[in-house]
Amino acid sequence: MPQAGRRISARTMRRIDELLAQRYGERDIAAGDPLDGVIRTILSQNTTDKTSLPAFDRLKRRFPDWEEALAATPADIANVIRDAGLAPTKSRRIHELLAQIKDERGTLDISHVCDMSVDEAEAYLNSFKGVGPKTVAIVLLFDCGMPLFPVDTHVFRVAGRLGWLPEKSTPEKAHDLLREMVPDDLHGQLHLNIVEHGRQTCHARRPACGECVILRFCRAHKAGELPE
Repeated sequence: MPQAGRRISARTMRRIDELLAQRYGERDIAAGDPLDGVIRTILSQNTTDKTSLPAFDRLKRRFPDWEEALAATPADIANVIRDAGLAPTKSRRIHELLAQIKDERGTLDISHVCDMSVDEAEAYLNSFKGVGPKTVAIVLLFDCGMPLFPVDTHVFRVAGRLGWLPEKSTPEKAHDLLREMVPDDLHGQLHLNIVEHGRQTCHARRPACGECVILRFCRAHKAGELPE
């Protein structure tokens, strides 16, 4: 990862957002249900959307009300989500999450998190076992419309190559750095398109630099540090 010692201007961020949107499409971010979001993101851990999203859909069909999932056993949940991988661990986390919410609130509804400040909402969601910074950022961004910038492997790689992150940054530190750096109104679309850019173009190995629409902004390319 190239060193970065400068702050990227909002103008540059907006130009990068425009170029990525032209390449991968403009994105409309519609608010959803935070509890659905947490469970969907737990299912996505260590797997791809191709397997986790169908597993979430099957889970919702099997348990239309989360009360029914709570009344079931972790093994029942695991049978439904098995294709998403790590089913015993994920089913246990989901069941424990539902039990904790029910015990604390008396109902399986955490929509109140969207009325909190960003700091309060982060602290609340982080109190649940198995819920980390990326899950919190995804839920608060896409289900509450809060200005956070989730960092997955693609975002961490692309942001690092662009020079947005210090050389020894971690994904955890990157969440805070990007949250402050990216203009609030760009968080959703720019996040999604950077993820897509990492999947389609800025690969971990042999990045397709000849197809990169934001190559002029890439510090790693200018420094000759990209893998061939």
